[in-house]
Amino acid sequence: MPFYILFGVIVAAMLAGIFIVQYNRQLEARVDEQAQALANDLARISFAAFSREQPSFLLPQTLGGSDYELSVDENTFIVHIKAGRQSGMSYYSTANVSLIENNFNPVPRSSVYFKRSGNVVIVSSSPITAPPENFLPPVTVTPPEFYYFAKENVKAAAAITAAYFAFENYQRADATGYKFEGDNVLVQISSSGENFYFKVCGDENQDNVGIVDNSWIVENLIPIDNIASSTTCPSVENAYDNGWLYSPAEALDYLRSKTWRRVSDNLLVVVPAGAMIRAAAATTNVSTYITWRVEWQADVHYVLHYRAMPWWAQENSPGFVFQSKLPLEALA
Repeated sequence: MPFYILFGVIVAAMLAGIFIVQYNRQLEARVDEQAQALANDLARISFAAFSREQPSFLLPQTLGGSDYELSVDENTFIVHIKAGRQSGMSYYSTANVSLIENNFNPVPRSSVYFKRSGNVVIVSSSPITAPPENFLPPVTVTPPEFYYFAKENVKAAAAITAAYFAFENYQRADATGYKFEGDNVLVQISSSGENFYFKVCGDENQDNVGIVDNSWIVENLIPIDNIASSTTCPSVENAYDNGWLYSPAEALDYLRSKTWRRVSDNLLVVVPAGAMIRAAAATTNVSTYITWRVEWQADVHYVLHYRAMPWWAQENSPGFVFQSKLPLEALA
């Protein structure tokens, strides 16, 4: 009888030990699972920030009862167990976007905020203030002379705009004359009492880009010696200074600040910093408008036209904003 009692005690102790070991492993596995899930969720939400205004994520108090800390290393979220089961273990998940920390000091039971900025995602421990629009409202209520000139002389306005912004110190210069030479436009730029002359060479392009049926695109600018008997043009400098004309850098920054969705298959599209941008005169079924034509090659060849000037609110005729091939739609 004592032998049976002793054997029963030993078996019970062994079973209890096995149960405790198994229970501890289950608790450790729970920590592993929750820590990895947290890292994965943060990586997933950071990518979702490309198509959502400002997603956020509430961090748990503990992970399986263990204390933890969260950090970001380049584009990777790291969950490190500080105390409790699995203490010292780290769990990683890499996001498919570049991450930038901004006031990022995460603690349990706080929220992590995400917001896209260009082709990166900002990660913060506090709500992220939206950056101001790239384009401020025009300074003057009514458009300058160049606005009306561009409506009636679109090809000349596109050439003048291209020459003006190609001038190295354009903010201290102005276009003061132009003259047609075949399909090209000769432009005079004046700065600090000196005159500079350019032949703006353009080509007609018959490809449809959205509702743009065809366009005259600036292909090249060639310095020349002089222009005989040029026609005076309204001040392009005044139009730019008062917010009635956008520079190519401003237009490209604006397009890059948006999240774009390819209409055909919902693929997210980012306008690259190295996209080619040229002035153009784009013709639709309504009218011809001065635009910035942007092109780049990714999985396919993208072409889009974006307005080079805002459209006056009191205009009776419709203005031009954006057209693209392949069709793109701004999500944010």
